[in-house]
Order: sequence, then structure tokens, then C-alpha cells
Amino acid sequence: MIKTILITGINGYLGSKIAKELSSSFNIVGLEYDIDDLFRVKKCNYHIYSSRQGVPEEVFINHAIDCVIHTATLYGRGSEILNDMLSANLIVPLEILDKAIENGSELFINTDTVLERFVNAYSLTKRHFQEWLFARSDKIKVVNMRLEHFYGAGASESNFVTNMINQLYQNVESIDLTSGEQTRYFVYIDDVVSAFKVVVEKYDTLDKNFSELYVSTSDPISIKQLVISMKEHLDSKTVLNFGALAARSNEDISFLGDSSILDNLGWKPRFNMNAGLIQTIKNSIVNFEAIDKEKK
Repeated sequence: MIKTILITGINGYLGSKIAKELSSSFNIVGLEYDIDDLFRVKKCNYHIYSSRQGVPEEVFINHAIDCVIHTATLYGRGSEILNDMLSANLIVPLEILDKAIENGSELFINTDTVLERFVNAYSLTKRHFQEWLFARSDKIKVVNMRLEHFYGAGASESNFVTNMINQLYQNVESIDLTSGEQTRYFVYIDDVVSAFKVVVEKYDTLDKNFSELYVSTSDPISIKQLVISMKEHLDSKTVLNFGALAARSNEDISFLGDSSILDNLGWKPRFNMNAGLIQTIKNSIVNFEAIDKEKK
């Protein structure tokens, strides 16, 4: 029976949302590389440890960790070097996995990507860790959650939807984009969080020690359609230059993940693309206006 959950990346957008949702039913322990500015969880009463010098022994000594939810990651969207990505996406997660096994944790839930292995360094490091999870699943139950693009108000600037909303709201002169023909599934943050909650509550019904679950919706949308929709909702004057950028090599034009296993656990997304987008824009504008008011 799960009582205490360790959430890595607890100050991240996804990790903090999962922690808040589960904190009413479980004891929450957090792990974060930098604990100097825990702005997303500063009002929460969690025990939070730093992984800057590796995974502290006291995380598992002081707390009977029943489940690990691993959300920490490094996307490589900034100036991070490859060694940093290998450490964040493979070496440190392996250390956490080993400690979870050594200390008798029941469940390891991993946050994975739907990107194919060779799309970029990020997807390659994530695939390496997924393979280690499969190899170690004879010692601990593993659920590998392959997430489609998730979004919502308050996500980081590197999030595609957040970045587009910010630029369109500010009416920047123009935005260079790819042709936008690629089709993707976008999942609203509340639905992603509910997927993790369902897995924590129903993991014992999964008959395999390694399960791969796709967190996806049933309403695909092209990148072009999505950006145009955001522009219309925001009544933005920004010019969209589709085709100005080349698409990433090795990236599928479309992707369809089978969410049937997750659906069978009882998960059902509440937000379609339009509803989630409207909610995100509405809440984002409130945040923008609050920031503008503070500056005055």
C-alpha cells in the first residue's frame, strides 16, 4: 500500500501540480536539483532535498518511500551541454532507481516522451533510461508514462504553447515557424495530473511489472492550426511566417499513441483542445495583467 511518494522535479510545472493533487491522500517528499528558489511549492509543507551533490541517503533513510514519481528532466532547450543532459536524464535517475530498489519501494513511475530515439539528445537520453527501467523491472514495478505535449497557464517559457501565447499577446511583429504540417496531441495539465493519480491508485491492477502508458487525447491538431487558433483567441496582430524554419530531422509528421491501457484504468481527459486552450489563455492573461500591474 502506498503511503509516501517521492516526487523528483517537485518545483517543476508538472511535479508541483502532481504533488498538490496527491498531497491530500499521501505523504509527499520532494527532490530538486536547486532548492534555493522553490517558488512553485514555497507554501507547501513538503520535505524537499537537493540532488546537486547526488541523491542524499537521508531521502530513503528518513522516509519510507513506497513510490517514486520521476518528473525531473533537462530538455536541452537552453545552453545545457550534453554531460548535463546525461546526468539529469540518465545518471541521477538511475541512482534514484537503484536506491528505490535497495529500500524496497513498490513502484517507480517515470515521465517519458513520445519522441523517437534519434530526434535529439533529449529523446535519446530519455530512451536510454527507459531501457534501464525495463531491465530493472524484475526488481520493482515500473510504469513508464509517455506524455504527449502538455500545456497550461504557468508553464515555463520553453513550453511551446506558453511561448506562443506570450508572443501573440505582446503582438510581436512576426514569428518564424516551420510549415506546421506535423500533427500532435496536446494534453491539458489537469488531465496529465489526473493520469498520474489514476496510476498511483490503480497500479496494482496492471498485470505486468513493466507497463508503458500513453497519455494522449483523441483530438489531434496540426501545429499550424493550433497557432492560428491561439492568434484568433488573442486577436493578435502578429504575422505568422509558416515555413520560415526547417522541421527537425527524424521527426514524425504525425504520431498516434495508444492510451487504451490508461483508459482501462479509468482515466478520461476532461478538456478537449479548444477548452484547454481557452482556459490556458484566460489564466495566462490574468497573470500577464498582474505582472504589468506590479511593474507600474
